[in-house]
Amino acid sequence: MIRGTGSRWDKKNDLAPFVQCAASLFPFFLISRSDLTGMKTRNETYHIYYDETAGWVVMQWHGYATSEQFREGTELMLELLKKHRASKVLGDIRDMEMMGMADQHWLDNAFLPRAIAGGFRALAIIKPVHYFNKVAVETVSYKVDKDKLAINFFDSREEAEQWLKNK
Repeated sequence: MIRGTGSRWDKKNDLAPFVQCAASLFPFFLISRSDLTGMKTRNETYHIYYDETAGWVVMQWHGYATSEQFREGTELMLELLKKHRASKVLGDIRDMEMMGMADQHWLDNAFLPRAIAGGFRALAIIKPVHYFNKVAVETVSYKVDKDKLAINFFDSREEAEQWLKNK
């Protein structure tokens, strides 16, 4: 259940166990779509850049990203944060279809600790429309130490930008 603008998803309705069960019962959820439809190019999957005016990194994801694409784009985000000595990210994942279990584990255990140590402090996420990606993102966000990395969810880019300006 989504509660208002900029709110977190309600923990009472956390469906991560359902997703894990579904993934184990129906492993085709984790099959790369590149096997089925041909791999997308980087430009079709993600666009990641530093917004000079705003002073933060912007990540825009579209459709399905293979694990390689997801990790490559996420590492690019960290490189841009460090290069520009920024600490904030605007993540537009409205159209991102699915984050696999292995990538969730990688974010939790490998990427986010490095990113936080490198200065990553605030993440404004424009809520995904794809159900399983909502659950995956929620699962990862609940594991993050909120004193080290502030994460918030928004319905629009304007709301996300306003929140980042105040962080």
